[in-house]
Formats: sequence, structure tokens, C-alpha cells
Amino acid sequence: MQEQITMIGDICKESHLSFQSLFKHDDTTSVASVMKEAIACGAIEGSDEHFIASELFIKREQREMFLSMSVHTRLGWLKRKFNVKYGN
Repeated sequence: MQEQITMIGDICKESHLSFQSLFKHDDTTSVASVMKEAIACGAIEGSDEHFIASELFIKREQREMFLSMSVHTRLGWLKRKFNVKYGN
């Protein structure tokens, strides 16, 4: 009986650690970090590109997409995203 309780405790501990690692803070894809990358590629604060980045980067998938691109294509992608959404 004691062995089973110990085993259940170990399983709970492993599950808890797995859950924590799944939701741990990943600074490389945080909103603040990716917004810095947007500024670095030319999305000046207050510009259409910076604005659309602030809307897009709420979603992790959009942050990951942006980071998967080369630095040279990121600003163009933000411009196209703004134009698609706001028709400029």
C-alpha cells in the first residue's frame, strides 16, 4: 500500500512538472520581446506597422510566424497585414 501511495505521489509530481514546463514563460516569444524585434526591423513606434504588430502579437502563433521570417522580410509582412486589415 505504501509503495502505491509513493508511486502515485511520483506520478503527480512528474505531471505537475510537465504542466509547468508547458506553460513556463518563454521570453523569446513574449509580446515585449517580439515588439522589440518589430522595432528593430523598422516598425517605428506610432507607425502603421507598429500598430498592426501590437494587434497581431497578442496571439502567440502570429509572434512565432513573425520570428520565423528573415529580418529583411518582417517589415513588408507587417505592411501587408496592415493593408489587408485596413485597406490602405
